[in-house]
Formats: sequence, C-alpha cells, structure tokens
Amino acid sequence: MPTLLFEIGCEELPASTCRAVSDQLPGLVEEHLGAAPTEVLVGPRRLAALVELPAEVQTPAVTGPPEAIAFGGDGQPTKAALGFARKVGVNVAALELHDGFLTFRPPATPTAAFAEQALPAIISGIVIEKPMVWDATRIAFSRPIRWLCAKLDEATLDVSLGEVQSASASFGHRFTSGSIEIASPRAYTATLRTHDVEPDAQARRAQIIHGLDRLGAWRDPAGVLDEVVHLVEHVVVLEGTFDEKYLELPERVIETAMQSHQRYFPLGGRRFAFVANGGDPATVRAGNERVLAGRLEDAAFTYERDVRAGIDELAARLGTITFVAPVGSFMAKSERLVKLVSELDSDEDARTGARLAKADQAAELVREFPDLEGYIGAQYAQRAGYPDAVATAIDEHYRPDSAGGPLPTTPAARALAAAEKIDNLTVAFGISQRPTGSRDPYGLRRAAIGLCRLATEGGLSLDVHALVTRAYELLAAQQARLTEEQAAVSAQVVDFVEERLETLLGVPVDYVRAARASSVGDLGRKASLARTLADLEPARLERLHTVYVRADRIVSKAGSDDLLPPLRTELLSEAAELAVAEAHAEIVRDLADVTDFEAAVAAVEGLAEPLERFFDEVLVMDENSAVRLNRLRLLADLRGTVRTALGDLAEIPL
Repeated sequence: MPTLLFEIGCEELPASTCRAVSDQLPGLVEEHLGAAPTEVLVGPRRLAALVELPAEVQTPAVTGPPEAIAFGGDGQPTKAALGFARKVGVNVAALELHDGFLTFRPPATPTAAFAEQALPAIISGIVIEKPMVWDATRIAFSRPIRWLCAKLDEATLDVSLGEVQSASASFGHRFTSGSIEIASPRAYTATLRTHDVEPDAQARRAQIIHGLDRLGAWRDPAGVLDEVVHLVEHVVVLEGTFDEKYLELPERVIETAMQSHQRYFPLGGRRFAFVANGGDPATVRAGNERVLAGRLEDAAFTYERDVRAGIDELAARLGTITFVAPVGSFMAKSERLVKLVSELDSDEDARTGARLAKADQAAELVREFPDLEGYIGAQYAQRAGYPDAVATAIDEHYRPDSAGGPLPTTPAARALAAAEKIDNLTVAFGISQRPTGSRDPYGLRRAAIGLCRLATEGGLSLDVHALVTRAYELLAAQQARLTEEQAAVSAQVVDFVEERLETLLGVPVDYVRAARASSVGDLGRKASLARTLADLEPARLERLHTVYVRADRIVSKAGSDDLLPPLRTELLSEAAELAVAEAHAEIVRDLADVTDFEAAVAAVEGLAEPLERFFDEVLVMDENSAVRLNRLRLLADLRGTVRTALGDLAEIPL
C-alpha cells in the first residue's frame, strides 16, 4: 500500500499546542483520509503524520429511482432516469441496476488526488486555543505555517494552504541545517535524524530522561518534563551550577526560580540540569548559569525584603489587596477564616494560622512566584518565631490541591484547609459564580473534592450546611455584596460538595445518593453510611428496602406529608397497625442512642415483620377518612424515621 507523509512546518509552537495536536491528529487523519495514521510525529517546529492508504479510493455509489420508475413498459428510460443521469453528470447508459434501483458507481479516485483534497481539511480541523493570523490570507493557526511537505511514496503532492505551497523538502535543525529533500515517507524519520532533528516526542523524552539520569538524582517538582519534551528538537542535556550563597534561600524558592521560567531540573546542592537544543556546550552552559543567577538574585532580594517586613506587617497590608471584588479584601477573608476555624478547632495555633494564612499575598516573592503561596508564608512565620504548628497550618492550608494530592498533616492544618475551602465555596456561590460545564475559574470542584477527602480520609468532622451558613453570616456582616440568599447558597453548596462523594467513595452511586438524603449532617459519617448500605448482604438490604419502599409508594400517591394530620393513637384499632405503631415507637427510642449505622440497620430491620403483617391484614385506604389519614400518617412517620436514619432507600434499585 502507498504511504502518505504530510508535514506542517511552523515557527516554534507552544508545548500546549504540541500536546493538543498529538491528541487531535490521529482522529482528524482517520476522519478525512479513512485510515488511522501509523505514526504521529510532533515537535516544536513540525507536525507530521504517516498513513498507509489504498492505491485508489472508491467513492460511494449513488442510488437513484427504483427500476419500476426508471424504465417504462417498453424498456426505455423514463424522465426520472434521465433526470438522475443529469444529476450525477453521466449518460444514462453509464448507470446500472443494483438491488432493484438505478445506481451510479463513480470511478475510483487516485489516492494522490484524494489526498490533495483532504489534507487542507485536516489542518483546518485542528482546534487551537489561541490561534493567530500572520498574512493576508487570514488563515489562523497557533504559529505561522512556513512550509508543507506532502509525499505519497516517491511522488510529491500538490497541496496549498494560503500562500504556502507543498514541496518535497522539509527543514532540519534551525541552526545547523537548512532545506532537506525527503525521498519518501519511509525515509522521513531517518532523514531528519541525520539533520539534527528527533521528530518522535517519545524518543526525545527517553533521551532527556537518559541524560538526566547520567547526571545523578534529578527532580521535577513542578512537572516541567512534559513541556521540555516539546521545547527542543535536538536533545542535549547539560549540567550547570550556581553561587553557593543562594543556598541560604529556602530550597523550594531555589527550585521555583529554576523551574517556573527556565524549566531547569534540580540536582541537589548548587547543581542543576537543563535541556538545550544543541549549540556549543560551554557557551550554552554559561548562558543558562547567567540567567539562573539573575533569577536567584531577584528572589534573594525580594525574600530579604519580605523577611525584614515580617509576616505580621505583611498581614497588616492585606486590607489593600482585593480577594474578590464584590466581597472585599484578603484582610476580610482572614477575619472570616479565624472565625470559621474556631468552629472546627479550638486550638490557638489553628486560629493564629488562620490570621496569618493569607499574609504572603502581600509578599513580593509571591507576586513573582505565585506557586510559593502558603509555603513561603510558613517560612516567614518560622522566621518570625511562630510555633511549627502555625507554620505547618499556613503551609498546608491549600491541601489537598488535587484529587490525589496529600492531605494536611496536623489537626490545625486540616481545620484551616477546610475553612479555606468552605469560604471559597460560599463566596463563589454567594455571588452566583457556580461552575458551569468545564468552566471553574475559582477551582470549586477541587475545593469540594478536598472537603470530601478531609472528611473521609482526614477524619475531620464537617457539617457543610452549618459551616456554609456560618460563612454566609460572616460575609453578610462584612457588608459583602451578595446576590444569592443564604438558604439557597447553603443548599447549593451542600449539594455541590456531596455530588463529589458520588465519584470519590468507590461505591455504586445509588448508595451514595440514598445516604445523601439522610439527616446525617457530618460529611464523613454520610460517606460511612453509604459504605454501610453498599456492604449489606442482599437479604438484609432487601428487608430494609421493602420496609421503606412499600411505605413510600403508598404515602407518595396520597400527596404531601404536610397535608396529613398528626397521628392519633385512639384511631389505631387493628392489631397489625398497633404492632407497627409500637415497633416504630420502639425504633425511634433505639435510634436516639444509636451511634453506628450497623445498629441503625438492625433497628430498622425490626420493622420488616410487623409491616408485612400490616399490609396483609390492614386496608390503608379505609372508607373512613379519619382512619385512612391516620394510617397514612403512621406510614409517613415510619418512612420519615427510616429516611432520617438511613436515607432514601428508594434510590437503590433492587
């Protein structure tokens, strides 16, 4: 089969574009060419795909009128047949009958011609987050397109995109090579490699890792390796050093200066590694060392200025820094955090940590390196003589900052982390900034997942409704401009947070939804209830389900519980309904002292037998309206008790 090569040559592409194209190109090639690529090769100056195609491409047949309509009794073509022939552009004699219909089978298209038509559509189909326009053709792409190379085996295809015309040549390394002839698609990769270009991203990654491994124990705390793979075409891994005096800076400050702008890899001590795109090693090394020295000098200068000011002075400046415009400053946020932490932890270290947690927002170092927030505040707190517990709470109060990120390690840090997330959620929902679709500018999904993990893994007691209600009260007291009412905000935040449990617990979602309907306020206990229900033996779960669902169906058909009068014991006349009432009253007493869900399950199971007898012997919908309403109230109360203790068991399908 012929092999097609299509290469798009560009000015240096951002790594994000390279990753996006790597994801999109296989699907686009298959969509427009009808075959999946055998290779997709992406680098900072080129995007290429190789695909095997048939020698010619068969265009699908076009079906016309049925035979009975296409030909008259004399066998001559009718107006319908002649019209169909004109439509497809052939003489009626070129048509054939297939499965009773007049059919036109277009001749096969040579693969070269087919590919020349399809390739421009592949380029235009690539979705770029921030495209640019660079010439009068107004074609938009991530960076200017400088060349196209299109080959079908040894033949060069004729493809144009704006002012760029395809050719049989590509380009080697920008600094060591120029135009190079590509003899055929199969020679493409080898030809580029002889001209200092490694087109395969996975091969570049392997070369980078191998080079770093040779230099020793390297680290990548900021995860820049994925980006570095797409910054170079010719991998050269080099080692550099910096002045010993900068080791007085906190280690993470040094690493952030290395990685945030320059994408270097710490090697420990004064050593660092970097990946160059070729060049004289001595010259390249000296240049990178000079750049890092400047970064570290700036970091040292701002660090010392912050230390001289002290964390308390930095905290005093928070009133001039806006947190979110409608709700005020970071000073106002700090005041709310102190009070929210008091609801979660009575420890003085936790409250002090809450007061100082946002102080580093006024630090010059955080303005230069935002990734240091939290960490550098903890460093400043330690320099000011605050206890380690306070510093730890400040350092860890953003945790967990991802679905699998580490949790805070101390009670004070966990309380402060929860307060931070509760406040962020309350503020966002209070000003009608709930996430929609993929849009989540305040990281609220991450905050909600963090709360769930603090409750389920960190053992922190979290009544989200009570905490959000308190957070809203604190906002309102500060005269923040809120657009949503307190009741709506509390309900929305609770629902938003508990939705995260549905994917976090690892139990079927129906059990989580059932537990969410219970009156259990603590988030961790609600998760435990979901697990308890999911772990029940099928026979036990069926008994509970029957108790709840039979009562629920009858009461739901009768209308709202609010329309039913209170239970009147004097109207309970049948032995079976008296037994249910007595069993229910006993269970209500038992549940008042129950602290674990296994005991609650056992208590509710006690309703199964008397309720079954009740439905066998008692007519709920009695002709006497007072008796009927009383029996409905009995079932409604029973359903409410089960729902309060164990949730909405009707959510669980059996």
